[in-house]
Amino acid sequence: MEGQTVSNSISDDAGQASSELLEEQDGDAMDAEQGKLFPSDEFILLNHQTTVLRTGSHGIHALSQCLRTVCGMLGWGSPRSRMRQADLDCVRRLFRDDLFLSVDKLLNYHQSSRLPQQDQEEALFETLQLLVATAAHALGYRACLPASDATAELDSDLVPVAQCMLNLFNMHRPLMHHLAEEEVPASSQPFEYADNLPEVWAQRQFSSDADNDDPIAVDEQDEQLEPVVERNRWLVHLINHFGYLHGFDNILQLLQEPDQVSFALLNMMTAVLAQVVDEATDAAKEKFNEIVGPVMQHVEQLVKAGNERLNDHGSDRTYSIFQCLVNTNLPRIILQGPDPQAMLLQLAQVQCLFVSKMLDSSSFNKLLSGVRECNRMLINAGNRQCGPTLEMLVDWMAREGIVQRILRTNLHQRQYVQEVQGIMVTLTINQFLAPEHLDMLWAVTEKEDTYEAVKAHMFGLLAEIASRSLPNQLDMLFAKLEAAQQRSSQDTARLLGLLQHLAASDKEVNMVGKISDMVWDLTMGESAHPDIVALNALAHVTKAYKLHLEVRQADSMRP
Repeated sequence: MEGQTVSNSISDDAGQASSELLEEQDGDAMDAEQGKLFPSDEFILLNHQTTVLRTGSHGIHALSQCLRTVCGMLGWGSPRSRMRQADLDCVRRLFRDDLFLSVDKLLNYHQSSRLPQQDQEEALFETLQLLVATAAHALGYRACLPASDATAELDSDLVPVAQCMLNLFNMHRPLMHHLAEEEVPASSQPFEYADNLPEVWAQRQFSSDADNDDPIAVDEQDEQLEPVVERNRWLVHLINHFGYLHGFDNILQLLQEPDQVSFALLNMMTAVLAQVVDEATDAAKEKFNEIVGPVMQHVEQLVKAGNERLNDHGSDRTYSIFQCLVNTNLPRIILQGPDPQAMLLQLAQVQCLFVSKMLDSSSFNKLLSGVRECNRMLINAGNRQCGPTLEMLVDWMAREGIVQRILRTNLHQRQYVQEVQGIMVTLTINQFLAPEHLDMLWAVTEKEDTYEAVKAHMFGLLAEIASRSLPNQLDMLFAKLEAAQQRSSQDTARLLGLLQHLAASDKEVNMVGKISDMVWDLTMGESAHPDIVALNALAHVTKAYKLHLEVRQADSMRP
């Protein structure tokens, strides 16, 4: 098979280069103290190449040499018994310290995306294929190992490898974007859509001036349209090459037993699947969706148990890995599956459980994570065509007392309040803001022992809500404002700030009477404090409405 020939060639080249640069060492020499073989020739070669990668200016060629040697050391497939621990440590050091930054630089380097000479294009293509091969077989090496403390450390080093695949398969990266219209070099033909290709993972992509990805759907009789052209050949080839080398099979195998891999690697492998699912064939999409159930069940068990794996044993204090997994990676795969509605509802149950668990904690990071997840759930419900509706989530929030729980603490923390504000604004815009919600917000400002920073945040939040409220919602707010006119000077100043914000947002001039009367009473009454009078709130309100009227007049005079 052609692919096997190329594979063997690469492995042979690695061994030949090792022999040229290094003297052959005695393979049977033993370390008397440790009882292990000395490092191999490839170990010394890779150390030398890694130094060149760090210090040299020829990034593509240096990276290619490193990857070629790593492929030889991994045996271009399953782990070999001859591979020493020192060899593996050397490979892991490249993964951990150098690979991601080198690949990221390559994908962003503008000059590397302008390679006019054929030999340079071939060098780039070879490097990208070696990168794909390295990732596929590193994951294959991991798939052959049982879970242990040693594999936990290996998982940590494989995260940047998977992230390299995530970035490489992103058509919006500068290099891949520039190569979107380019032909794949001739050396790719043994892998590109060959009749003997075992399985195709990515489907060919086409485009025209009609922005139609299906060439059959373009009217051939329409002479106004440009011919249908194939795009992203490099990307499609690299995805299929990764599948040809069992990269996707290795990922799917590892994800079928999600409790056997670290949470960070689980998320990154899922991200790779989510990255390519839009370009994937129907058969590939079906395979990808087979891992959704096991992964979701595993995450649910971690949430219920409060397992530290959920925050990667403390290294992910804000639970960003969990939030990326349930808000981005799994939904992207599910939406390409056979029953996205049912699966997204199951995923929402896991998210609801997570929010409730986090809000029961006294830890700020957990509370912030819970509020952030609740906010994202509401946003996603408003943007997606399937899955839980806003009404379903609001009913859940009412049953669990979510609003009351998020308002009980941490309101002096700006980042926490920003998430709370997002929740309340979403409820307001979609007309789910209930009178009891407003009562809870207002009650925070009325407590005698409330910190001034908390009051400032709450008045700011009320201003954001008011600027997006409907008339009936504003009536509720004005009833609160009218009952609060006998408060301290600081509170009165905040009330005036809220009224000024309302005036600035009242472009339809619907509240001019209520706002003006209330500002007058607060600033011109007999009991008005001199500091309140000095704020000139009435002048600011008058100026805001004058501007609104000028804009309306100008709009009416336009033809």
